[in-house]
Amino acid sequence: MSSSFSYPELQYKKYDLPVESGTYFSSIALAVWDNIHGPKLLHVWTGQNPRALNDDRKLVTIANFTLNDEAGRDQEGIETKFYSLPKHGVIASAFVFSLEVVEGKQDIFSFILILPYHELSEYLARHAFCQDKAEKLLCNHFVSHLVKMSSEKALLIDKVDKVISECFRTPLMIFTELMSSIRAYAIPHPIDIKQTFLGDIPALERQSPNFLKKAITSHLQTGGYTVVLGQDSESVNRMILTLGLFLTPKEQKTSRLLSSPVLVAMEDGEGVNIIHLYHYEPGLYLQGYTSMDTNNSSLLPFTKNELEDNCMPSTIINMDKLEVWVFNINLANYIRERSERIRKFEEEKKVTRRRLLSYKDSDMSQYDESAKLLDSSLVHVFLQEVQLLPVNTPGVIESYTTQFIRLLNLKAFALVKYVEAELKLMDNQLYLAGEQIASALTLSAASASSTSRLNTSLLMQNLSIESDGDLRVIVIKAERIRPKTCLDVLEPLEAAAQVLQQFETL
Repeated sequence: MSSSFSYPELQYKKYDLPVESGTYFSSIALAVWDNIHGPKLLHVWTGQNPRALNDDRKLVTIANFTLNDEAGRDQEGIETKFYSLPKHGVIASAFVFSLEVVEGKQDIFSFILILPYHELSEYLARHAFCQDKAEKLLCNHFVSHLVKMSSEKALLIDKVDKVISECFRTPLMIFTELMSSIRAYAIPHPIDIKQTFLGDIPALERQSPNFLKKAITSHLQTGGYTVVLGQDSESVNRMILTLGLFLTPKEQKTSRLLSSPVLVAMEDGEGVNIIHLYHYEPGLYLQGYTSMDTNNSSLLPFTKNELEDNCMPSTIINMDKLEVWVFNINLANYIRERSERIRKFEEEKKVTRRRLLSYKDSDMSQYDESAKLLDSSLVHVFLQEVQLLPVNTPGVIESYTTQFIRLLNLKAFALVKYVEAELKLMDNQLYLAGEQIASALTLSAASASSTSRLNTSLLMQNLSIESDGDLRVIVIKAERIRPKTCLDVLEPLEAAAQVLQQFETL
């Protein structure tokens, strides 16, 4: 139940976040720029923990920080601001945007997430993930509904109150619960090797030979984005901790161990839906879920469309059947198609509301089973050597795993330099080709073919890579250093080939 709260120059409505979802943020505030009073608080949600921010003057001060320099704002979209305020004992992440809520008048809003100052280092590791989810929350459940009401004859505050009560409250609760669960079920650092399968590889190999190798290989080949399913929470979490060894500390902060499913009712335009609060979240690296039916492998806690929201294809590991599935799509095509969807989204400025779904039957034809997985000799050798190391000596296997990841990163850096050098050489060839055409010279078809693709055989030889599976692992690492590396290495350079063919016909 909300209550009006008085302040000398303004009034705002104050709410308490639910106990199960209010343990991460100290407070959440929605403010607007008022031409008379300046920054004005409209709604405040207070966290359910000892760190909750109840000081009204601090809330007003933080709102002033976010909106004081925004008068006359003409920038489109949502702008993110971050404030570290040690004197006030808090950090704040603000999302500023302008809307025409009342016809003919632009109003400037600020949505502010407030955390205790001692959470600074923890939050920074999750800031990009939190920013992405907060922007989708605002676009899908606040901005889009408020824009539809712009032609209605009503006061700004009344319109905002209506959207908050009818469209925004439940999605906000789901967002806060998501952030709370990531911290509550975070991967511990450092990871105890005895809690992973690397501490007892033979036991798992006796159940399913090469299962661990397939799981780690697929995990590395999909950029660390993996979903682990199973009825036994201990085995699911043990696999998550095993794969977590191959993530950076920052990536571990945006992963989540298996948590108990929570059912909530969400009302939308189509009625009331019962949803799983802990559902699949694009952007999380590792996440675990309880299998709904071990006899039906197609019953998954996500749909194909939800998987496509992720920046990389995902690996799905079934701990009940000891199977590894990979999203059935070419990596280069996946990245290109996702980039195209993002470009169209930006151009058309459409807000797409991603439905929050419960467990549904998924089309398993969209996945490849482990039989089609590209094998990695690097992972095979790694697991063989790990079994020779002492498990009871602290830090040995962890250090060896860190050294293995460092080796992959060094190969990725070398790959990036190779690609940049080859593309620069190709640009020079195109420039010289133009000069030759101007002199009535033509290029041969063989020349065009040789420059349309990077020499992957020579590349693999120089990087001491033995298989296509190893190349894919390195390319995924390189993709994070230099975006679009996958497009340059794993497919023909179509644009360059087309230009050369055009030159040839002149």
